[in-house]
Amino acid sequence: MSIALLIIDMQKEFKTIEHCKRSINEALEYINEASDMFRKAKRPVIIIQDEETDDGPGSGGFELMEELVTNLTDHYITKTYSNAFWKTDLESLLHSLDIEFVVISGFAAEHCVLFSLNGALERGFGASVLQNGIAGFNEEIIKQTQLCRPVISLESLEYMLKKLS
Repeated sequence: MSIALLIIDMQKEFKTIEHCKRSINEALEYINEASDMFRKAKRPVIIIQDEETDDGPGSGGFELMEELVTNLTDHYITKTYSNAFWKTDLESLLHSLDIEFVVISGFAAEHCVLFSLNGALERGFGASVLQNGIAGFNEEIIKQTQLCRPVISLESLEYMLKKLS
């Protein structure tokens, strides 16, 4: 089984939303830990950015959050819709990398994370949300998303990635 990590919309503009800062800061810790595991296991990390953030590509708010750890080996996709698969090259990228399963992390649990999870499942990929690796506008919805959707912990990921190496 091939596996990839998707990091959705961890862009500077969202960090300026006061009531989202706490959940973003907490999610960043888990996202960075997971991305480190994926990179060490030589598994893809795919960073997805919303083109409608701030004034789009090239604007300050479109840029990735400074705290998000990235690497030259990461893949980048831009999107216009909440579902990272809709009218993007994400599905073809995953197929070209022979990916069967995606772990989804990022912002916002209520929108892009949930819609992208559904998009992955609709296209036949296995998919889970990174436990504690999602942020959003509403703490209760973040919790509900993790209770009602498939979730994978860092410990389980570590085990899987070691077995796949």
